[in-house]
Amino acid sequence: MKRILFCLGLVALYFVPSTSSAQIISPSDDGIIPDSPKHYHNNQVFPYPYLREADMLWSTRHWERIDLRQKMNLHLYYPVQAIPDRKSLYDVVVDGILDEGTIIEVFADDRFEIPLTPEQVRNYVQQVDTLRDPDDPSIILLIDTIKITSKDVNFWEVKSDWYFDKQRGEMKNRILGISPKVTNPKTGDSYNLFWVWFPDARYALATHTAFNGHNNSSRLTYDQVFHLRYFDSVIFKEDNVYDRQIEEYKRSSTLDQLLEAERIKNNLRNLEAELWEY
Repeated sequence: MKRILFCLGLVALYFVPSTSSAQIISPSDDGIIPDSPKHYHNNQVFPYPYLREADMLWSTRHWERIDLRQKMNLHLYYPVQAIPDRKSLYDVVVDGILDEGTIIEVFADDRFEIPLTPEQVRNYVQQVDTLRDPDDPSIILLIDTIKITSKDVNFWEVKSDWYFDKQRGEMKNRILGISPKVTNPKTGDSYNLFWVWFPDARYALATHTAFNGHNNSSRLTYDQVFHLRYFDSVIFKEDNVYDRQIEEYKRSSTLDQLLEAERIKNNLRNLEAELWEY
């Protein structure tokens, strides 16, 4: 009898609500978990492991192009308009430069030799054309504002180094810079808007998440997306003596350019396997 009463007491305690561990959520949390303790709000940027020059057995440099029209890369393109819990990669980078001040190292070229100030970047992102009266230039007839937004970004270009670390016995990739390639909505010209020094942008990328269509509760930050190479890209240039892109020496067709990019990728994969000796 005592054993039955004891079991009934345990069952009663099990169903008694515990106020000490209750979660209080509000509409601003936009979910069943409070927003403030979510992992990406408190993310830290883990420093790169120390790499000695003597341990870098071999290295090469690649320029890659990420096509945002591909299904594999849609998590970098959408949403074209920022929503409370998610931004596109372009909005994360531009807001980090212009509003938050978390990205400082911005350049006009992929050699990182021409630095840009936030005001210069703002002029690139938002251009104002003023139409004046030809008879009286002091009279402004029309002010047209052209703003580059997420929907105008077609590609992201990535500059990175591949190297073999003989101390750790592995081939690694270290991203140096990223650049949005945009289409001007007025002129239709396609060009690189600016280049961001990737190590400086890691904090902004680590505190924003990308959409995960397979598991909404396990989203990757943009910093993880790049380090895990969770995207599909095509090599358009490899470091060479002529400093030329693939399209400059494979001019017959775009298919030849894709095959050349695939050849470079396969050579990289084969080299990693051939460096091992058994």
